[in-house]
Amino acid sequence: MLAVAFAAILLLQPSDLPQQNAPLPDAHQLMQRALANEKKMAAEQERYECRVTDETVQTDSKGNVKHTDSRTMEQFYVNGVEIERTLSKNGKDLSPSELKKEDERVMKQTVKYSDQAKATKETDHQNQQIEDAMEAMQLTNGRRQMQDGRSVLLYDIVPNPKFDAKNMNQRFAQAMQGTMSVDEKTGELIDFNIRSVRDIKIAGGLVGNLHKGFWMHIHDHPQPDGVWLTDLTEGSGDARAALFFHPYFRFKETTGDCHLYTTDATQVGQAKLAK
Repeated sequence: MLAVAFAAILLLQPSDLPQQNAPLPDAHQLMQRALANEKKMAAEQERYECRVTDETVQTDSKGNVKHTDSRTMEQFYVNGVEIERTLSKNGKDLSPSELKKEDERVMKQTVKYSDQAKATKETDHQNQQIEDAMEAMQLTNGRRQMQDGRSVLLYDIVPNPKFDAKNMNQRFAQAMQGTMSVDEKTGELIDFNIRSVRDIKIAGGLVGNLHKGFWMHIHDHPQPDGVWLTDLTEGSGDARAALFFHPYFRFKETTGDCHLYTTDATQVGQAKLAK
């Protein structure tokens, strides 16, 4: 997801709590460390299962509601790949036949990404999206504040004027401006808020387009054991990529009721796949 790719550029290496007048981390080095920290975060997420509520509202150009969809899901990770199992749609539990079909889909994904090679291929693709976004953006106007007893780094996000975008991800990233905040001690994202400041059309709009005013906000929150998880992703705008058209819309995804779990398994003999 594009949201995940943007969020991952914000990660820092852990550091001791500095004095308020201490030098800020180098912004370029901050972004270069992002992939290593994203992999570390993915490993920590493996131990959590959360409840996700997703709502998408399609509107016309004047903001009038045309259609609303909502889902409640279970979210977990397999070798760093996010998997979601739908429990209900538009306030109604899945029917027995729908639930059977959903369980089959989830099991298929779980078996697929239990293969480390296939999971690595997927996470490598996600990491490439992260790198694309990193190269097209830069952080400016760094400052430090104390919030709730934490040292927090705040930056403005602007397009990198020296970068020549080579793909759609980078073109879109170059149209974004906004702000972010990072917990300095842990190096984790707290808040990320961006908005497109100009229209972008790829191949005259046939391949993709992003209209001025597209907005996205991500917020992360620490769990009791210190692991940071995203608890809110929201946004609105008008965008299209390839053959997938998204009219004027707004979306909100909240994550909570997270449970920490551990599993221990011992395999005896050769594993056989049950049909």
